Amino acid sequence: MAGEGSMMHANTSLKNNRRNRKSRLENFVNTTSNGYTEFVDPNKATPEVLAEIREKLQVENKIILRKKIIITTAVLVLIIITLTVLNQFL
Repeated sequence: MAGEGSMMHANTSLKNNRRNRKSRLENFVNTTSNGYTEFVDPNKATPEVLAEIREKLQVENKIILRKKIIITTAVLVLIIITLTVLNQFL
């Protein structure tokens, strides 16, 4: 019976931590800026800024996709070579 009470306290503590973390995160996001980039409020961003962000994300996604394709192709080639070598010895 004593173990149940301590678990209830742990669960309550976790719930409170989640609540506090969300409110801190919202405050952090709304006031963030650093020395390198100026904070841009998404509600006040101009269409030009949004187009620039969209283009940058598209370029980054294309690079990531290319890397995934190259890695997948390399792994498939290695698997095929390994299976070919194993079949010669069996």
